[in-house]
Amino acid sequence: MNKLVRKYLFLITSITSIFLSACNLGDGIMERNEEPLASAYANFQELNENYRSTHFEVKLICEAQGYPHPIRVFPSINKQWIIEADAEKSDETQGDYIFYKLNGAGNITDTLYLTYKGYWAELIDDFMVFTNYEEAYYTTWPLNGDTTKRYFKVLNADLNWSAVKVNQHIENAKANSKYWFCKYITNNENSYLKFYYYQNKQWQILWQKVEGFQTVRDEESAGRYSVEVIRTGETDPHLAENITYLHHHRLEKLSYSHNIGGGNPGFDVTNWRGKAFFKTSVNDRDFHFFEPNIAVENEQSDGNKNRFYIVSEPNASAIIFTPLIYKVPNSFAFYTSDRNKLYLIREKIRSK
Repeated sequence: MNKLVRKYLFLITSITSIFLSACNLGDGIMERNEEPLASAYANFQELNENYRSTHFEVKLICEAQGYPHPIRVFPSINKQWIIEADAEKSDETQGDYIFYKLNGAGNITDTLYLTYKGYWAELIDDFMVFTNYEEAYYTTWPLNGDTTKRYFKVLNADLNWSAVKVNQHIENAKANSKYWFCKYITNNENSYLKFYYYQNKQWQILWQKVEGFQTVRDEESAGRYSVEVIRTGETDPHLAENITYLHHHRLEKLSYSHNIGGGNPGFDVTNWRGKAFFKTSVNDRDFHFFEPNIAVENEQSDGNKNRFYIVSEPNASAIIFTPLIYKVPNSFAFYTSDRNKLYLIREKIRSK
């Protein structure tokens, strides 16, 4: 090869390299990793409604808008599960919500849409309880799907009971009732304690006038009877204990930012974005999945724990990636990593 040809080849190579570098700078990608994905992860899939598997079914069971936790899951009676989701789609539906009832196999058996009327329902085993200043009633929808309103028996509505009598009645009810809870309310600058309890197969309410507004402690609230097992919208960069991080396949090196909030300045990071691979289990069978566009960070000051962030594009603000899974023993699992979506994962029937 003569010198002239070598000179032209060198020139063409240089121009090509400069052009490709300019393209990379133009799209914000500093470097690309051309190494192939290890074969061990070739069959992993992104966890969404398009997941297809011989062993598992993945179903998008609920979608909802809202902030911060628009979808919440509660255990219910008879091995059932209740999903409570914000139903707001416009100003007219602001505060509305919808309930889904699932049986032990993970199938939706009933739904209930509730219009917001200034207060929300409380789930207490067989009952869905509604209380505000004017009224108190309940239904047995969790038990049998019945939405008939049944009203509380009201005690001391005229506030004629002595303080001693009221306090003795409350102490007796706390000791002998299956359920009880309190609410403090104000009306026309007056403060009241409303004591609700279930005794002798009857929901009852006792009024008491009190001095000043007081805060109900958690151990006296209705919420203690319905504890969420999983909810969407959680933001923890560290991985849940029941999910195992396996591998990060780097694809693009880029810059992104962390916005701290609270008046504190953010900061920029240069890091690799790629696919993060994870493992968990459903009904004692391994379940694998990956998440795209993930940057992994760890620092010595944090014990070198991995933190996971979604980076949608170069120079974008990183979003904390928080995959959560709740496993129903010997059955299905609930999964979320998106505030607006809840998935159900269940094993297909094994051949005998």
